[in-house]
Amino acid sequence: MYYFAYGSNLLSSYLREYCPSATVVMQATISNFRVEFPYYSEESQGGLSSILEAPGELVKGVIFNILQTEFAAMDVMESVPQKLYRRDTFLTLGEDGKWHKADLYRVTTPSGPFMPSKGYLDGMIKGAYEHGLSPEYIKRFEVMRDSLAK
Repeated sequence: MYYFAYGSNLLSSYLREYCPSATVVMQATISNFRVEFPYYSEESQGGLSSILEAPGELVKGVIFNILQTEFAAMDVMESVPQKLYRRDTFLTLGEDGKWHKADLYRVTTPSGPFMPSKGYLDGMIKGAYEHGLSPEYIKRFEVMRDSLAK
């Protein structure tokens, strides 16, 4: 099954803790959405990522191929049983120019926005660079991270 990573799960080493089968397929985008941080986590001491509708915006990420049986572990990691996140299927535009259905996780009841923690952003940024997402796209998260370091 295809999984679209756009937040902390961009970091392959983190994702593979829950989904050892995860293999990169390609970069992809979702139109008319934007990465935001609409849920505050006491554990991470900051906002957690989700995608929210935003006309004209673009979410960049990576499609991974994951065994269907490993999605159960992802559901637990993403707190689906507690209804923090839900798993949705989206059409993503792959770097191959084709549309691909991929599952992703979104906050069930967005609020905020909240500032994410520096560590959370560091993981996202590291994952984005790992997969070669555009520096212009990554810049937004670097600016956010740098504002926390002051």
